[in-house]
Amino acid sequence: MIATSNRIMMADHLVVGLSAWIIQDGNYGDFTRGDRAAFALEFWAEPPLTQVEPRDEIVASMAHCGNAIYEVVARVVHVTEDWWAIDVGVLVYQYSRPPDSAQPGAWLRGKVFIGIDPFLYFEDCGRRPGAPALVYEWSIDKIEIETAPFVEVSPRRFERDASQLGWREVAATAAWEDDSGMGDYLLHCTLLAGPRLPRSKDLP
Repeated sequence: MIATSNRIMMADHLVVGLSAWIIQDGNYGDFTRGDRAAFALEFWAEPPLTQVEPRDEIVASMAHCGNAIYEVVARVVHVTEDWWAIDVGVLVYQYSRPPDSAQPGAWLRGKVFIGIDPFLYFEDCGRRPGAPALVYEWSIDKIEIETAPFVEVSPRRFERDASQLGWREVAATAAWEDDSGMGDYLLHCTLLAGPRLPRSKDLP
């Protein structure tokens, strides 16, 4: 790992988000501390990433801001009509229409949430001609679960109580039980290998 202050340029340890529904959909089994797992990474940016002018010293990099949020400098590596991928030190993708600024080779920066691929890359994007290899193998070193309770913010609409946000370490996910099946997790992962294209042995 190479770092300047707290900015990582080659990511070998990441904290990534995982919602219980991704496991409940049958995409993965529950994760246990010490597991070795293979998955791609999805990112979301709100507000959208902004374009920056390339310069000789610019590099793809990321700085951990807490939870699964990172401040990134990213190079666009793949663009189609309905999904795109960027290099932030590891390759991550987003399954949505790319913004106009997402041109191959362009540089972007901003804050992103990084989470486990909900199988959109494994089942669809990664099977298309010309798709870049995005599947990495990881060691799951630590698992945390969100402890803030849900509160009803409007009829039948629930959100985490922002005044009680916090995390508790657990030995494993329990996607069908934690928070009545609505658990949110952080997986602390060490990079072992990759990237590569998806293959059938990645299936749970």
